[in-house]
Amino acid sequence: MPSISLNRRVQERRRLRAIQLLERGWTPTRIATALGVSRPAVYQWLQKHRSGGDDALKAQPRSGAPRRLTERHQQMLVVLLHAPPRENGLEFDVWDRRLVQSVIRRLFGVEYSLPHAGRILKSVQREHQLLNSSVDELRNLLTKADIASIQKRLGIRHAQRTERRS
Repeated sequence: MPSISLNRRVQERRRLRAIQLLERGWTPTRIATALGVSRPAVYQWLQKHRSGGDDALKAQPRSGAPRRLTERHQQMLVVLLHAPPRENGLEFDVWDRRLVQSVIRRLFGVEYSLPHAGRILKSVQREHQLLNSSVDELRNLLTKADIASIQKRLGIRHAQRTERRS
């Protein structure tokens, strides 16, 4: 079964919530305001619900061309792009869309346009920045904690476990 993105799941829940509110006597205008959508959208959802029930409001897989890279290849590409090109044996200092396009072609035999290779690179870089900022934030929280007392407790517990095993 094709996967549905989280954002589309949220949209699905919003449509179902609109129907629940209509059934409770809310007006379409009030629902549209509460859910942050247009009034015509609420009427469209109501019409779909009348003709097909809750199933008609569920998120559907998007049509379009199938992905050219497998999930495994995408993961491999993410790992590759997280390290500088030189760490991967390439004679370049930074990743750019031409290099990404070339690596994808050579490794996976898939041809992407330069703009698409740029989108892939930007997506991986954004993900990497979010991961790094989360790690930095957690490190800051840990340094604010009383590390000495944590280490002391862990040391005592470790010593207690060792004594029990003896």
